[in-house]
Amino acid sequence: MATERRSQGFDLALRDLFALQVTTDNSVEQRMSEIGAVGRRAVSLRFSTDVAAPSGQCGFEAYHDLYATAADAVRLDETFAVAVTAERLGGMILFDRQLQGVAHVRPHRRVLRNGFDHFTAQLVLDGALAVGTPEGSRIVGPGECALIDMSQPMETRASQARVITLSAPRDVIEAAVPEPGRLHGAVLPHDRARLLTGFLRSALDEMPRYGVGDRQRLERVTSELLAVALAGRAPPLAEALRTASAAACRRRARLYIDAHLGTTPDDLARAIGVSRSVLYRAFEPSGGVARLVRSRRLARLRALLAQPDEAGRIADLSQACGFSSESDCSRAFKAAYGLSPSDYRRLRWTVDKPGTASPQGLAEWWNDLR
Repeated sequence: MATERRSQGFDLALRDLFALQVTTDNSVEQRMSEIGAVGRRAVSLRFSTDVAAPSGQCGFEAYHDLYATAADAVRLDETFAVAVTAERLGGMILFDRQLQGVAHVRPHRRVLRNGFDHFTAQLVLDGALAVGTPEGSRIVGPGECALIDMSQPMETRASQARVITLSAPRDVIEAAVPEPGRLHGAVLPHDRARLLTGFLRSALDEMPRYGVGDRQRLERVTSELLAVALAGRAPPLAEALRTASAAACRRRARLYIDAHLGTTPDDLARAIGVSRSVLYRAFEPSGGVARLVRSRRLARLRALLAQPDEAGRIADLSQACGFSSESDCSRAFKAAYGLSPSDYRRLRWTVDKPGTASPQGLAEWWNDLR
């Protein structure tokens, strides 16, 4: 009864405090202006091993392919079962996951291959989640929150658990903790995670009612609550001052790269007024400058291919996006998105069952976090 009253309280706070306008348009199409992409974008995706995959795959095979961009799904035993609801929250992704008999392994080779550098907050509602990093393993129980840096190897295991997973861009975490790499594998106790967990749990219940504009407002609230939860993890002042300059360097570099996709590290360092060594140190925690340049080139090419009126040759588009050759571009694109540029262009506008999660759709969401 007390839990029900708290849930109702969060629901009322969500409606009254933020005065969110309920939208009646349930379209799954939106423009992602922040990343400059144009095209069909679902705001909700769903997957369950209880529902047959359109491809005829078994539940585990379909789930393995769904998560293949981010991690290797491992079936632990015959109890394996998964149900996932994913919601776009502005520039974040919010997952509600029911996990049984499954592990997710992100080895070093995958970290190097896809270049993800966002963070996830794993908020355990029921059961337990084992979280492993190179520094050790922890069992995360109900009410606790594990923090995972996707630019580093990790593993999670669940015999039975319900977990809310918040995927947030690195700069959101940097705003609260100047050197977020130290957070990898950290576990926030119940009292620190309570407010964020309660808000997200209530938001998930209400999410289908909200359109893109309201979700962007909810993203801002989520960022603030995440910062509150992380406040106790802040480094000493002297260390914060040293790392704040690196964060500023990364922000300037990302803006310059997006405007000059053919840039080299030397050109980039000169353009933003830092030495090569300073530039390289700033991006070392997330895999280096070259990885960032490649990911931004790929994001621009993907946005171009998504435009229905863009009929340019792949070779011309890859050159415009800064790639030295079409073959180099195709290899990098397939490694990131699981399809060649030409296949992506053909399939991008194919309408699947509304709201059904696909490996390509979820890969796009994750890549938007870079």
